[in-house]
Amino acid sequence: MTLGWIQEALASAPVQHALVAGSEIAFLSGLVGAFVILRGQSFAGHVLTDVGTTGGAGAYLVGLNGWFGFLSFGVIASVGMELAGGRTRGERDLATGVVLSLALGFGALFLYLDAQLAHANASMAVLFGSLFTLDPALVPWISSLAAVCAAAMLLIWRPLALASVNPELARVRGVPVRAMSIAFMVVLAVAVETDALVAGSLLATALIVGPAAAAARFVSNPLRAGVAAGVLGAAIVVASVLLSYDSYNWLPQHTSWPVSFFVAALAFLAYVVPAAARRFGVRRMAEVTEA
Repeated sequence: MTLGWIQEALASAPVQHALVAGSEIAFLSGLVGAFVILRGQSFAGHVLTDVGTTGGAGAYLVGLNGWFGFLSFGVIASVGMELAGGRTRGERDLATGVVLSLALGFGALFLYLDAQLAHANASMAVLFGSLFTLDPALVPWISSLAAVCAAAMLLIWRPLALASVNPELARVRGVPVRAMSIAFMVVLAVAVETDALVAGSLLATALIVGPAAAAARFVSNPLRAGVAAGVLGAAIVVASVLLSYDSYNWLPQHTSWPVSFFVAALAFLAYVVPAAARRFGVRRMAEVTEA
């Protein structure tokens, strides 16, 4: 395979928009993902994807761009979950589960109405993503929002890390733990709901959890792990967009494979392959030592 197809892909305006918006939001997702793992809030991320399904489907239902529905519902739900939850993880998970049940009900209703009103493409875009059909007018908005959220994470990472690991000590030191939690949940919502444009609501958390989990195996500092995860996530999205573009020629039917598939597959490999290699290396070292 020559590099000609890459040059052809990079000359396409939809691919350019997909690469810019996708890589930027992937970097933010990796940065946020490191703190999701630190705080044990993977469940909250999954809930926000379901809430995003409701918002995206509802937006299409009333004739708006799906991203506005994803974003508005996600931010409202993130703040609501944090305010409704208690101080312990069990109390937060209970409040999160209540929000999830409501979101799933309305999401099913809106997707049903979209299908009945001949908005079949809306359901596909909400569930599986539509990065190649991204409205070019949204790219500057996505870029700006991702930059603001990334800057916010870089500013608050120290008190946020302390509040995540030892909230009682953080309170003693004057850290506004609840405010930190709300701010983080809002940034998480922005990352998750914009990820839905890349991988759809079904796989939106792939960019949150996958790269961060891979980075956490090698980097203990949360900020460094977040930056490493962000770079890895951006690389995954770039590779996924290019592979999806080229997949049009892989089968006689000339149908492109979804970007979301490649994102999920590459995120999985990014976690599994280094872990397997490290385990094999440790085993080999033990065998050599014993010999």
